[in-house]
Amino acid sequence: QNVAQAFSLVFAAEIGDRSFLATIALSSAYNPVGVALGAIGGHAIATGIAVVSGAYLAKYLSARLINYISGTLFLIFALTTALGVF
Repeated sequence: QNVAQAFSLVFAAEIGDRSFLATIALSSAYNPVGVALGAIGGHAIATGIAVVSGAYLAKYLSARLINYISGTLFLIFALTTALGVF
């Protein structure tokens, strides 16, 4: 069940984002197998870092505090994106 939840959350979040569109563009210009392997490897590494970091932080911070921090960061990123800061 945890695998299905993680899969559905990541799948829904990744469809249509910039990395998804960049992968489409790269695969139209380069070898699709190489692009797929690179995309899978890059995403696996990024996800691995997130999982290890989350497990480490969970030892020292409550889930409630992590939710507040991630919610605040989400709003900051949304605001900076809307204002075109980055």
